[in-house]
Amino acid sequence: MEQTDLQIFEWINNHYSSALDQVMWLVSGRLTAVPLYLFLLWQIIKNYRRKTIFILLSIILLITASDQTSVLVKQTVKRYRPCHNEVLKNQVHLVNGHCGGKYGFYSSHASNTMALTVLVILLLPFAAWSKFLLVWPVIVGYSRVYLAAHYPSDVLVGWLAGAMLAGLIALGLRRLQVLPHQTVQS
Repeated sequence: MEQTDLQIFEWINNHYSSALDQVMWLVSGRLTAVPLYLFLLWQIIKNYRRKTIFILLSIILLITASDQTSVLVKQTVKRYRPCHNEVLKNQVHLVNGHCGGKYGFYSSHASNTMALTVLVILLLPFAAWSKFLLVWPVIVGYSRVYLAAHYPSDVLVGWLAGAMLAGLIALGLRRLQVLPHQTVQS
């Protein structure tokens, strides 16, 4: 499995261009998704009105838990990012000379984007566009491998962790009767 992980990483990281470099850098940027966040906020306010404050507090809790859990796991597992791996670091394609922190298992970007995506899908399952949100964590995850910040398995585990945390938060919202029972089950 480690060999397959490395092969997929090398394939993605070695298929680069200057235009794609800039797109992937932008996709991984912190402020790039602000318009999406504002749209999601508007949708939540529109659909949940007075309950919006509970949902926003839940989102803050979710992203904090997602991010800090991934940081804790990184510091515990201590798996070097591809760009810090002594065997690979001179072979990887870096964009803007950026590598990131020392350890990469598992991806905070992947976990955070999947956590928010899954929670929004559970909050707004009736919105025709909500399932298309899954494209966002996929593109962000791909960008993290492209930028040599993570191996594919770092991203996959991040997606899984984020989705599980979102499910737990959604269950909590349902128990607090912020979410109707049928919303979470859809």
